[in-house]
Parts: sequence; structure tokens; C-alpha cells
Amino acid sequence: MQRGKRLIGMVLAVLLFLAAPADAAERVPLRVAQLPLKVECGRGPSPAVLDSLENQVDQSLYVPLNGTLKAVEYIPEDECLRALDEIVSAAGRRVKAKAVVKPLAEKLQADLVVMPILTGYEQYTRMSFRWDRGMILHSYAAVQIVGYDRMQDEVFSKGASRWFADEYSAAGEVSQLAWEAMDAALRDAAVHDRVGKWKTNVK
Repeated sequence: MQRGKRLIGMVLAVLLFLAAPADAAERVPLRVAQLPLKVECGRGPSPAVLDSLENQVDQSLYVPLNGTLKAVEYIPEDECLRALDEIVSAAGRRVKAKAVVKPLAEKLQADLVVMPILTGYEQYTRMSFRWDRGMILHSYAAVQIVGYDRMQDEVFSKGASRWFADEYSAAGEVSQLAWEAMDAALRDAAVHDRVGKWKTNVK
């Protein structure tokens, strides 16, 4: 009996797998323009920290089995950067991120634009004024997620910041604070939820 159930389960799994490409062919994918992390603070993080922060954005836009489902089409980064440069050149270098994400979506025919910005990143230590305390660590990190959601016709901008001022702790390192701020900003901007709202369209 158990053997028969296992066999039926295997058959159903194979049928679902074979049906996925046919479904994908009828689905209009969500076109996503993900910009690389922009650093807008005096002191930038190390390449390793930059990679870690960008990986957080990657994960928020990740769709499991997208190679089979074809749910999301990620617009190449160089194409996004070229389009952004053209828009900024026409509007002026002082143009705000919120002013460019919708024109960028129109230019790229993107359904979702995500532009992560590191707006604060600093850390220093000082001696405590108290004899019974060690070195005091001061650190601060801030992140902003700016984007455009065509489905909602919404320009969104969500920011988060973290700071630490106490005796040294690994939890107070600026790289850790930046990770926490990025996580909070991505959640507040509902980036993963926006990707999850893609709809199936039959051609």
C-alpha cells in the first residue's frame, strides 16, 4: 500500500515538473530593474561589506525555481546603469533618486525598480571617561531603498538606521549595523512582497 502511494506521488511530481515549462510559456514575467548599491556617505565600506549588502538586496528579489517558472526577468545591470545615466544627465546631477525611478521604469519597461542607497557608514572608538570601563565604540549606519512599483503606480522610499555607543562589542560593529539597517529597509519597502505579487497573464 505504502509502495503504491509513493509511486503515485512520484508520478504527480513528474507531471507537475513537465507542466511547469508550458505554464511559463504563457506567463508574462515581472521585469525587475535592480540598481547596484549607491554609496552616499563620506566613508564607504570594504568590498566584502558591499558584497554582503548587495547580496541582501539579491535575496529580497530572489524567486525559487525562477529558471523554470520564468516568473521574473531581471534586466541586465549594465542596461539599467546606461538608462539611469541618460536620465540623470538630462535632469541634472542633483536630481533626487525619487525623481528618477519612475522615468527609469518607463525607459526600461520595468515593472519594479529597486535602488538601494547607503546614506551613513561610520565608526570610531574613544577612551571612556570612567576608569572602570574599556574603549567606547561609536558606530552608525543608514540605508535607503528607493523604487517604483508599476502595478501600484507607486514611487516608494523607505529608510532605516542603526547606531551603537557603548563598550566594544561585535554587535556594535558598523558592518553589522549596516546589515541590520538594510534588512529593515528592505522589509519596510516590502521588496520581497512586491515580487511575490506578480500575476499570471495568458497571451
